[in-house]
Amino acid sequence: MIRELNIALIGCGKWGKNIARNLHQMGSLACIYDSNIKLSEKLSYDYSLPTLELNKIFKDQSINAIVIASPAITHKDMAIEALKNDKDVFIEKPFCLSLPDALKLSELATNKNRVLMVGHLLNYHNVFIEMKKLIKNGKIGTPKNIRANRLAFGAVRSQESVVYDLSAHDISMILSITEELPIEVKVQSIHHNNNIGPDAISVKLSFSKGLTALINSDWMCPYKEHKFSVIGTKGSLIFDDTKAWSEKLLYNPSIITSKNSIMSAPIEKIEIQENEPLKSELKEFIDCIYSRKSPLTDHKEAVKVQTVMDMIDKKI
Repeated sequence: MIRELNIALIGCGKWGKNIARNLHQMGSLACIYDSNIKLSEKLSYDYSLPTLELNKIFKDQSINAIVIASPAITHKDMAIEALKNDKDVFIEKPFCLSLPDALKLSELATNKNRVLMVGHLLNYHNVFIEMKKLIKNGKIGTPKNIRANRLAFGAVRSQESVVYDLSAHDISMILSITEELPIEVKVQSIHHNNNIGPDAISVKLSFSKGLTALINSDWMCPYKEHKFSVIGTKGSLIFDDTKAWSEKLLYNPSIITSKNSIMSAPIEKIEIQENEPLKSELKEFIDCIYSRKSPLTDHKEAVKVQTVMDMIDKKI
């Protein structure tokens, strides 16, 4: 980088550790904070960095930007304070826990002329980038249906539902392909644990030109499945993030004909250059701090995702 950039990290938990590692490797991590003193002290020791209190982080004029990887319920207040102190901000998903909060943050970022980016990570995954390129170039013809399955036996969060924890990823990817909000939302949900929303959810999104999307998100599932597929008139693309890189993206040219018969063809593996999506995502944030351009997953994109999550919430 041409100029020194100082980024503060708020939140050093499971994902925050990965953010810290990448920012440190990029030479941009200036200080850290976590309410868990043991976590912050360990990262402070690992990277020879100071731990600062929140107020000092917000007020320190030498800090250019703040990455917020704290619990979702804290995102709004942390971001407001950072923006009011003229910091550029990166917020891990979910952006917020309500649409009014998302709109408030977006308006504040616009008024303060600050970069405000959200961690919709899979937009920076080389498989999804290639998938979008192939769709644009007509590889599968006209997209008809999108299938998104994000299932795992994972952490049950008490302050956010599976919609905000898991579905946010797939909603962001779906909107990136459709480039429009759905005109209709249908929802089925399952509630079994002690949290504020569903533990498993099935969502159908319908779009203006007839394309549909089916989302299945579940943190109670005893097996892991992270698949994102786009079915078109000339075949399908399947992104399976549990596979090795050589098998992460497949093209299936088989189709159902207008006479409801199946026209089969061999599945093809599509070669993808490996990348660490988080590193690519954080590089985008840093590049946008310097260039003052809007990130791919900026606050406007985040509001669109939040709008769909709000539509889902209202159907639960």
